[in-house]
Formats: sequence, C-alpha cells, structure tokens
Amino acid sequence: MGLAILCSGQGAQRPGMLAACRNEPLAREVIDEASHLIDVDLWRLDQEPMDDRMFQNAIAQPLICATALAAWRVLSSRLPEPVLYAGYSIGELAAYGCAGALSASQTIELARTRAALMDACADAHGGMLAVRGLLKPELESLCTRFGAQIAIENGDDHFVIGGAGPALEQIATHAAQAGASTVRRLAVSIISHTSVLQPAAAALRKRLHDVDALAPTAPVIAGISGAAVDNWPAAVDSLAAQLMQAIRWNTCVEAAVERGATVFLELGPGSSLARMLQESHPQWQARSIGDFRSFDGVSSWAERAMS
Repeated sequence: MGLAILCSGQGAQRPGMLAACRNEPLAREVIDEASHLIDVDLWRLDQEPMDDRMFQNAIAQPLICATALAAWRVLSSRLPEPVLYAGYSIGELAAYGCAGALSASQTIELARTRAALMDACADAHGGMLAVRGLLKPELESLCTRFGAQIAIENGDDHFVIGGAGPALEQIATHAAQAGASTVRRLAVSIISHTSVLQPAAAALRKRLHDVDALAPTAPVIAGISGAAVDNWPAAVDSLAAQLMQAIRWNTCVEAAVERGATVFLELGPGSSLARMLQESHPQWQARSIGDFRSFDGVSSWAERAMS
C-alpha cells in the first residue's frame, strides 16, 4: 500500500477551513508565518463571513499553500512516508513544500510572487469555466471558435476552460446546448494554464532559479505531464511551465497509480481531488482532511486504509 499526498488548487476556500489547525501548535506556526508574510490575519479572515478577499490571488494562493503545509506539519509524523506528492495548479507548489524541497516561508513567498506575476499579466484577466459531459474535440472546437483554451484536463469528458468573460459565456451556452452535464464558472479571475500567461511563466522561472531548494523527499508529479520530478531544476521547469500550459490532472492520477499509490489524502481546502479520484479509481481509498473533524480522525483513517 502506498500513500500519496494531494494538495488542492484554488476555488474551495471557505470560512472555517482552518478550524482543525487552531489547536495544533505546529499548524498554528505555519498559519502565523503566512499571515506575517502576506500581511493579512488569516485566522481572522477564516472567522469572517464569506469574504471576496479569499479568492483574490494575492491572498488565495499563499492561503492555499499555508493550509496544506499546516496540515502536513501535523500529519507527517503520524502517517507512513508517502510514495509521492502531487498538486493541482497552485497545489503543485504546495506539494514541493510538503515534500521538503522548500521551507514553509519559501513556499508562501513563492506563492505570493506567483500570484503577483499572474495578476500583472494585462491579457490574463478573465475566468475559468468547468465543463463536463463533452469530449475534448467538441470543446476544442468551441474554444477555437470563441477564442478560449483548454486549461485543465480532469478526465475524458471533464475539463476546465480559460478565457475572457464574453468567450466563456458563449462557450457555456453552446456547451449546454450540446449536452454538457455541468457548465460552471469557477471562482478564479485569471486565465490560468494558458498561453496568455507566458510572460508570468518566464518571470516565475527566473525567480524559481534563485531559490535555495532541496530535492523532494519523494517524487512530485508534474501537473503538465505526469512525470515524476525528483530534483529542483526539473521542478523549476514544471512549476513555471504549468502557468502557460494545460494541466493534465487525469494523467497525473494515472502516473500516481502506476507508481504504487493506493491511498490518497488531499490536504485541502476542499475535497474535489479526492472525489475525482474515487470516481475514476473506486478500488482505491481517497479522502480529504475536510472529511474529518480532527487530525486524529485523519490519522486513524489512514492507519486503517494502509493496513
């Protein structure tokens, strides 16, 4: 049995997502450090009603990384050594932090830099649209027609499209008419994982090259290819390229299974990665920390799943 650690992407942030971290000193250290680095009290933000700031890149990306790192800081000593790590979009950066290639402060600082570079791309402001129930050729045709791009491949008929608002509205209408079962705008304002972010990718690559990083303690699956990355130079290539290339999450999942992963734990926020994995591979166990009331519950489940 092999444990895989999954780090969530953007979109599932919500008040109360840090509740399990409040009484864990190791987790509190990470959230306190993130609050200091981005000059936002994340504890207070977590207690307020739904706040749009949670979805602004400058806060969302460091927050998501900090959430994963805080959870793993608590759980890493309670669980078996993972056979691999993987992350969805910004979660891939968090995965390198969890895998020991980056410190918590390095990870959070890089998340802040990544967000700023993406926000600075003048042509990158728009949105993302989840579409389910259509095959890739049909969606590619719509994207070509209306000027958008496939940004994430989650499955054979499960995609995320990136584009300007009017283009997404047109695609949403035509996708629904073509029989799509799901057409939903995501709480993301940047056209991520498309060619419009090429300037941000180039700038991020330069920043990543300057980081004093280590090799990960276990491979991190590259979002754009499913390749197993075990050194920082290759990580730089993957983390930079994923800003301007489509993420192939379905390929990442297959790569994880091929490398022996049979138990999958998503560090959150949200549980979309665990749900997708259970759909595609019901023979394996996949849960999110959000499914549990405490870290003790997480470790108890993992112990049973790994036995």
